[in-house]
Amino acid sequence: MRFLHNKCQGYLLKTKCIECYILIEREKVEQVKQSVYLTRVLTNDGKHDGDIEKRVNAGNKVNGALLTIMNSKSVSRQARLAIHNEVLIPTLMYGSESWVWHKKNESRVNAVEMQSLRGVSQKDRCKKQRC
Repeated sequence: MRFLHNKCQGYLLKTKCIECYILIEREKVEQVKQSVYLTRVLTNDGKHDGDIEKRVNAGNKVNGALLTIMNSKSVSRQARLAIHNEVLIPTLMYGSESWVWHKKNESRVNAVEMQSLRGVSQKDRCKKQRC
């Protein structure tokens, strides 16, 4: 097996070790605090905030791209709901099996989903009144 030592990075989970020396072909591997692997953001503190942020941003992009379809009167509610379930939800929730849910992150994910569902129902937000 051959490693491209100039493309390798290493990161440590929170431990007492401040810096470790890993050598590949007599070249020291760069130590980083976070890296991206298979579109997942891995950090040395084990938190998923960066990964969740990335998924929320991707969900917002999907909402923006689908805005004309979701606001179209010619597209049925059933079709809009299918688009929501088959496009937005997988984009937003990719990798969520390993996330540790905190209120802050949960509310951000819910906000993106609710924005999409408002497009499905074609209703504006309700403020302290029945819709």
